[in-house]
Amino acid sequence: MVLSSAWIAVMLVGGTWWVRRDITAYARFQTQSDTTERQNLYRRWLVESFLVFVGASVVSLWLAHALWPFEGFPSAFTPANRLLQSDEEVSSDRSLQIGIGLFVGIGLSLAIQWWRLKKSLSPRAGPDQALIPRNRREAILTLLLSLNAGFSEELFFRLALPLLLLQVTGSLAVSLVVSALGFGLAHAHYGLKGMLATTAAGALLTVYYLHHGSLMRVMIAHAIIDIIAFFIRPAIGDWMISRKAPRWAVAAS
Repeated sequence: MVLSSAWIAVMLVGGTWWVRRDITAYARFQTQSDTTERQNLYRRWLVESFLVFVGASVVSLWLAHALWPFEGFPSAFTPANRLLQSDEEVSSDRSLQIGIGLFVGIGLSLAIQWWRLKKSLSPRAGPDQALIPRNRREAILTLLLSLNAGFSEELFFRLALPLLLLQVTGSLAVSLVVSALGFGLAHAHYGLKGMLATTAAGALLTVYYLHHGSLMRVMIAHAIIDIIAFFIRPAIGDWMISRKAPRWAVAAS
């Protein structure tokens, strides 16, 4: 318990330093026009994020006694899975509440997606737009970043960190909420709005993981979300505005 608490403190201090440095690096990246320099930053983020998240996951899982035998969905998460999988009959009032919640959630999701589409077609680029690849070489690195994010970030924020926090706090709810908040803070370089959106996305991914019980499935979902954001959505915008091929399909000069 003492060792686990000390490791959490180390991750908190190290994570704070890393996020602050990442904010500075991303601000510089947003002003970078030279593709060689952009590619160097892509490579650095790819290697660093893999080493940091996977390394922290291995240590955290070891401290939580979950490294071996490895479980994609540990028994400690079973209460949350049962809650989401509940087959108990619900009252008509409860059914109405669930229906209203689903309606509001779906409507909000559609509104967000429409806003994101309009934003992608706007000449003004948002914070996340800087990561959209501008040529084929950048596209390869961005694709690797997306796949790596799906694997390493989900391994850490959806499994390793919640398990370790559960061991220390004894509360599954607290461990899941703190992990979702940590996921948002790790993307602070997107600014306040981007961080809030990422926190909400992390919460949805947590629910998705707990409901289906498959870490691989949530990893794939995360990667697909990034691929849509950095490839498919910009390609639609390029076609609708100029009827040209996506910018990431252009050969590097």
